[in-house]
Amino acid sequence: MAETLTVKRFGPIKEAKIDVKDMIVFIGAQSSGKSTLAKLITILNDFNFRQNNDVSIFTELEKYNLKSFVKKNTFIQYESSFFRFTLDKGKEDKFDYKSALSHFLNKKEHTDDDLHTIRLVLGIMIRVIYSDGKSHVLIRELQKDDHFGLINNSESLFPESIKYSPDFEKIPDNILSVYGKNISLSELNELARQVTQVFSFIRPLDSLYVPAERTLIPLIVNNIAGLVNNKIAFPHYVLQAVQEFEKSLQTVEKFDLSIIGNLRYSRSEGKSYIYHSQKNKILLKEASSGVQSILPILLLIESSVQAENYINLNYVVEEPELNLYPEAQYGLIKHLVKFCLETDHKVQSKNLIITTHSPYILASINNLLLASKKGKVNEQKASKIINKVCWINPENFNAYEVIDGKVKQIYNKKENLISDNIINDVSEIIMEDFKSLAIIND
Repeated sequence: MAETLTVKRFGPIKEAKIDVKDMIVFIGAQSSGKSTLAKLITILNDFNFRQNNDVSIFTELEKYNLKSFVKKNTFIQYESSFFRFTLDKGKEDKFDYKSALSHFLNKKEHTDDDLHTIRLVLGIMIRVIYSDGKSHVLIRELQKDDHFGLINNSESLFPESIKYSPDFEKIPDNILSVYGKNISLSELNELARQVTQVFSFIRPLDSLYVPAERTLIPLIVNNIAGLVNNKIAFPHYVLQAVQEFEKSLQTVEKFDLSIIGNLRYSRSEGKSYIYHSQKNKILLKEASSGVQSILPILLLIESSVQAENYINLNYVVEEPELNLYPEAQYGLIKHLVKFCLETDHKVQSKNLIITTHSPYILASINNLLLASKKGKVNEQKASKIINKVCWINPENFNAYEVIDGKVKQIYNKKENLISDNIINDVSEIIMEDFKSLAIIND
C-alpha cells in the first residue's frame, strides 16, 4: 500500500493529495503552504505520536505553529501499510500495528472477527521487519519455538524473488499460504507473541526537522537553557532544533566544510571555530551567513549518523538554499541524498523532505535523478560524473508545486525528471523584462 497524505481546508491548503515517497520536494511561493505540508508529514511520522494514543494531533500542531490552521471542516488523512490517521471535523482516529497487536494479545477472549485483523497486523509487522533487513532475526526466534512448521516453509515466506524488492505487499499473502486458510486464533496468538519479541529489534521512527530559522541556531545555542527557562516565545520546533544542535556540538568535534569552500569546523575547549586555514580561525558566531545556515544541517545529520542509540529518521530541511551560492546548493543536495537516503549508513532514512524556492535546487535534484537513469545504461561512466551514493532512485522520488492552495505534481514519471517548465519559469519571467528593456531605442 502506498503512503498518502490527504489535506483539505487546513491553513493555506485548500486541497492536496501527496504520494509520500522516500524523497519529496515542495516548491512554491512564500506562504503557499509547502512548509505546512512538510510539517504535517513530520508530525505524522513521529514515533511517539504514532504509537501513543494519548498524544493528540492538536498538541503536535501547536508545536509547529499550525494549530490555528484547523477549521471546523478540516480533513487530514495519512495512510500507509502500517499506520492510519484521520482528522475529520475535529475528531481524530489513529491506528498503528503495534498497539493493535498489543490489544489483541491482551484480550482475554478472542472471536472469529479478530482473525482478519490479526492476520493483517502480523503480516504488516513481519513486512516491516523484513524491510528493515531483520528477517533473519525473526527466523532465528521462531526456530526456538516453531509450533506450525513455519521454518520448514521459510523459503515460501521469504522468497528470494522479493528479498530486495520494495513490493512487501506480497509477504502477507505468502504468510497466509504458509499458514493455510484455517489457521486458528491460538496459533495466531502464539505467532503474535513471537513477532512482538522480534519487533524489539526494529528501530523506532522519528523526524528531524531543520527549520528555515536555523541561521539563528549558532547564535543562540549557548543560551538555550535561558530561553527555555524564561519561556521566550520561540516556536517549539525551532527550540527543538537548537537543542538537537547543542547535542551535535558535543558529538561532532570536527567537520569538513568543503561544500562551501576551503573551510572546516572544529570545536575545542567548549568553543566552536571555523578555520579558513591551518591557523586562521574565527568563532562560529562570527562566521558568514552561509556557514551559519549550512552548519546546523550538516552537524545535525552527522550527529545522527554517529549516534550509538540511533533511530530511523525522517529528515525535513526547509529551504536548503538559504545564503548559499548555486554551486554550494548543488553540493549540499548531493550531501543530503548521500547521508539521508543511503542505506549503507547506520541511520537509514525513510524520508528526505525538502521545501525550496530555488530552481537551482530542482536542477541539482534532476542531475541526481538523471545519473540514476543513465547509470542503468552505463554505470561506470555515470558514476565518474556523479558518485553513485548521490544518485536518487526515481521510483522513490516525488515533487510538487504548491500553488493557490493546491498541489501540482511536477515530477514526470515517464521521464523520471522534474518538469523543465518549473525550473525555467522563474528565469523566463526575469528574461521577459530583460528582452522588453533591450529593444528600447537609445
